[in-house]
Amino acid sequence: MGEACKVLIVDDEMLIRQGIINYIAWEQEGFQIVGEASNGKEAMQLIGEFSPHIVITDIVMPIMDGIDLVKEGKKEFPNTEFIVLSSFEDFDYVRSMFQNGVADYILKPKLNGPELLRILSRVVGRIPDLQHSGAAVKPERSAEEMLESMILGYDLALERAVLSDVLPNSQFVLVGIRGKDLDPNQLKTALKRSILEELPIFSLNSSDTETLLLLNFKPHQLEAIKLAIEYQALELIGTMWMVYEPFDSIDDMKTVYDEGRSKMKKYGFYLPNTSLFVYDNLPVENEKQANFDLNHFIEMFKDRLFNAAFTYLENHVDYLAGRFNNDSFEFKSFLGNIVFNIIVLLDAMKYNIEDLEKKKYGYFSTINEAVDVNEALEQFNGFLEEVRTIMLLGDKAADPANNLDKILAYIEQHYTEPLRLSEIANHFHFNASYLSSYFSTHHKEGFSEYLNRVRIKKSMELLENSTVSISNISGMVGYSEHSYFCKVFKRITGMSPGSYRKELQVHHENEEKDLSSLKK
Repeated sequence: MGEACKVLIVDDEMLIRQGIINYIAWEQEGFQIVGEASNGKEAMQLIGEFSPHIVITDIVMPIMDGIDLVKEGKKEFPNTEFIVLSSFEDFDYVRSMFQNGVADYILKPKLNGPELLRILSRVVGRIPDLQHSGAAVKPERSAEEMLESMILGYDLALERAVLSDVLPNSQFVLVGIRGKDLDPNQLKTALKRSILEELPIFSLNSSDTETLLLLNFKPHQLEAIKLAIEYQALELIGTMWMVYEPFDSIDDMKTVYDEGRSKMKKYGFYLPNTSLFVYDNLPVENEKQANFDLNHFIEMFKDRLFNAAFTYLENHVDYLAGRFNNDSFEFKSFLGNIVFNIIVLLDAMKYNIEDLEKKKYGYFSTINEAVDVNEALEQFNGFLEEVRTIMLLGDKAADPANNLDKILAYIEQHYTEPLRLSEIANHFHFNASYLSSYFSTHHKEGFSEYLNRVRIKKSMELLENSTVSISNISGMVGYSEHSYFCKVFKRITGMSPGSYRKELQVHHENEEKDLSSLKK
């Protein structure tokens, strides 16, 4: 009587653990489940206590995940074999875990009794001191299973002869497909029917939302394959197809898959409504521009140049949305960083952001979880609209006298410039017509009249205290036309600039005479 193979099951979801337990008749097949754990830390304790031969573990878990469990487990218990449960998205992790001693993997979408028993029986063969009592299970794998293992980086040196028999042609191409309720067998059948020539097609790493097809073809068949895929992409509404770069050695499949799938994820995020991407005819992305200057944006915001700040921001967001080869994480991180900085700025500028503070984590979460660029931008633009509303309400509710003092101080600082009411409205985030009415109501005169009085007052000081020519003085106080300056000067003071200067000179001369006579 042989020895039962002891197995530990590790997954943070109880339903997954129970499902695995109920897939096969463990004792009848020569296996014994010695325990369950919900994370890597618990698993390490149970391994030390029960010395299982095999540990079946999920990758993503709290406290200690599957990656760290394999590392630590192989270090402390080198004779224990690990099998990882992998979803389609976990492939990058699984590849790295093979280097840390993983014996095999099981794709979650394909997890069932026969598959589980087949993997367990194959791993049992790696344990030299175990005289297994289980029923004989043939460890042979299908060609598709071998190819799936190659994509994960699994060494198939002993099975190359089998693959050579099922891959007779010299060229290969991978086709990624995304959609809902995908049936890989139907996809293979439809594609074979469209190409009209017999060629091997394999479905790899399939789930109901994502499928990978490997086509083994002769060079002259490539154009027919492209046309067939284009037809299927048009026929199957709601699917996205990508034709990866063709290759001529099956050893290159893993590299091509890694590069192609990364590109597929990026293009799928930025162009969610495009149904087909082909390696040699990909959409042209925006040309590279200068990086976003966050300090410049913050300074414009602080200076209340809100329209300019938002225009600068929105232009850069539009640019980023057209950089299809950038990772979606970078795009989402940029939006999240802007959300954070704007909230900090609003708080520093004394706007009421109580409601926004409550919502900010919701904005961070929804932007981060957005499945495509449109969903991310919908959330971000909604945030900007809320910011604009907060600023508009805050400015209208502020103390009128305080606002007016700021506007008057701004005019005093910038009167030499070609000031316009619209520019000041933009600066203080007012509507121009609202500001005109506001100015007249609270200052008892219009904007233009007040600006003229400020400029004429400054010119009077220059006429009195300097020898600068009158034509130069008109430019120094903000008038581009000398004649208009003289006209405004006379209307406000009752005399021309020249007469005003002469009168001042006569007045000074008389004062000097009176002073001289007093001294005598």
